[in-house]
Amino acid sequence: MTYDVRRMQADETFAPDGASEIRRPRWKRALLFLWLGQIISHLGDSLYLIGIVWLVLEVTGSKSMTGGLVALNFAPALILGLFAGAFVDRHDRRRVMIAADIVRCVAIGLIPVLLAYHRLSPAVLGILLATLATGTTFFNPAMKALIPEIAPSTRLALAVTVFQFSEQVAFVAGPLIGEPATRLFGFGHLFTVDAVTFLFSALCLLALPRQGRKQSHVAATAMVGASTLPPLTFGSLRREATDVLRTVYRQPMLRALLILTALDNLVIMGPAYIATPLLVKETLNLGPDGYMNAMLYLFIGLMFGSVLVGTIGRRAPKGLLILAGIFLDGASLLPLGFCRTLHQVEFVLFLHALAIPLIIIPRTVLMQQALPGRVHGRLFALVNVTVFGMTGISAAITGLLIEHMAPTTLFIWVGVLGAVVGLCGFRFPHLRAAR
Repeated sequence: MTYDVRRMQADETFAPDGASEIRRPRWKRALLFLWLGQIISHLGDSLYLIGIVWLVLEVTGSKSMTGGLVALNFAPALILGLFAGAFVDRHDRRRVMIAADIVRCVAIGLIPVLLAYHRLSPAVLGILLATLATGTTFFNPAMKALIPEIAPSTRLALAVTVFQFSEQVAFVAGPLIGEPATRLFGFGHLFTVDAVTFLFSALCLLALPRQGRKQSHVAATAMVGASTLPPLTFGSLRREATDVLRTVYRQPMLRALLILTALDNLVIMGPAYIATPLLVKETLNLGPDGYMNAMLYLFIGLMFGSVLVGTIGRRAPKGLLILAGIFLDGASLLPLGFCRTLHQVEFVLFLHALAIPLIIIPRTVLMQQALPGRVHGRLFALVNVTVFGMTGISAAITGLLIEHMAPTTLFIWVGVLGAVVGLCGFRFPHLRAAR
């Protein structure tokens, strides 16, 4: 059995303010619990992002192997992404997120244990990173699909902005507690804290109001005039993936958005993950503390950028915000090729981070509005393939390049190529006009 995504899109309409909120009882409380769990979880994520590349460098002693292990961290999104989206669309998104949080808690929690017993080999670390990434592959599309299930459509843009801003606040707090925590308890216990935050997120998801969550799930995923989805098999997965890909392809705005997202992440993300700590370590001759300080300014920039998008940029055309963000995402990395002090790196990373919310927030809202909730799992899984899949490929390429190229030289090339991707994006008229 197949289904027509275009028919679902035509049939599904958003209710007016009053009807939408009546149909979704206790949505504010549900959104509060979801927000609380995610802000604490993102606090742990910030510690993970600070520590993981440094840890891989210490465990492997090889730049190219570091690139390979970081790439492995994103491989599940590329391999399982569309399956995860189809799975999410068939199941209660909340339960999927709880299971993913438990898997991630166990995977990340084993790192400090194995470190303490000197049993953390590159192979074991690779398995743990792949397990962690598998949980994230299912969690992310479920999370993106759950927010419009809970929040009324008229409050969706505000909800996405609040979640994005809160994420950046949590990321700012990470380096602030990470430096003293490393001195007191050791580097490995950054991952212990991260494991605990995943457990806290699962508990908050368990506390979501049952009635409001169930009714909102029905409201968001019901298909007018269509039967339920068939069992998840290879054949049904292929058909559904094809349907969603066709739907995205037929919409020039979505097609352009995914192409540019893929190219931007292919150029930018590998160097951002791998070359930045190497810049601090090799060019500036600093240790993990210096890297934490540099990342603190990146996260502060993300926070300010989210505020700007949520206030000044809220009335601006979303397509133009995204295109400007992609151009600045690349161009702002160019000055890192000329930085020779930590303060210079901090300043450049702050400016670079201001551009990132220009991409993420309007992209999320445009996609949530472009297709009905019934296919949001598959849609955002497709986004994960373009974001995390391309990030993994970029990390592997960066690991090979950085063996033969100084981090500063790499950032000059990345800055130029990233800016070119952004400029090419302005040639897509449907994306330019997207509001």
